[in-house]
Amino acid sequence: MGGEARNKRKYRIDVYIGSDNDSRTIHSNYLDKVRRWANDTFPNGYTVLRGEGWYDGTSEDSILLQAFLSYDPVLKRQLEKLKRELKQNAILVVKSTADYTVI
Repeated sequence: MGGEARNKRKYRIDVYIGSDNDSRTIHSNYLDKVRRWANDTFPNGYTVLRGEGWYDGTSEDSILLQAFLSYDPVLKRQLEKLKRELKQNAILVVKSTADYTVI
């Protein structure tokens, strides 16, 4: 294996998204907006996990969107668009290097 392939970094992206601010739940229209955004942003695939999160001391339905990429993504513009569309105060993004294998 050449040095370039061995040194190529891979990334795990975790996007934490809270629920609709009025209802504190994830309704189908809200989830559809997240999926459309994810389809455009991560066309090679992603995973959506639903759960309960806490923000500013209050529990709410939440979404964890995960993607594994073979390149270092620049997501600020896409995330700002999603934040506006969902009318969120904040969206948390964690980007880390990852050692993974697809089998």
